[in-house]
Amino acid sequence: MTPLFFSQVCNFCDGLETDYADWDVGFVVWRGRPMPAAEYVFPTREDAERWKLATGMMPEPIVTVYAPVKFRWRKSTGTLKDVTTADGLVTIFPDHRFPPAPNRACIAPDEPLQASL
Repeated sequence: MTPLFFSQVCNFCDGLETDYADWDVGFVVWRGRPMPAAEYVFPTREDAERWKLATGMMPEPIVTVYAPVKFRWRKSTGTLKDVTTADGLVTIFPDHRFPPAPNRACIAPDEPLQASL
C-alpha cells in the first residue's frame, strides 16, 4: 500500500499552544464590537480606568491584549491629560491568528470575554 495523504498539525496556528512571553501587553476598554475592531490601547489598567471614567463607559470591562509588535506609547494631549495610549488606534483580533504588524493585537486567551467570541 502507498500512503496518499500527509497531514501536519501546528499547535500555534490551531490555537493549542501560544507563547506570549515576547509579546507586548496592553489594556482595552472593551465595548463588545464585532472583531476585528479598532480600539484605544493603554499600557496600564490604571490608564484604561481613567479613560473609562472620563468617557462614561463604566459598565464596560477592561481586557488584556497581546501584540506581536511592540506598542509605541504617547501621552495624551486632548481633554484628558497625562493618560498614556498607543500612538494610534489598534486593531483588536479575537485570537493570535492574524498577520503581525504595528498596531495589531489580540484578546488575551484567559479573558472571560474569550469564551463568548
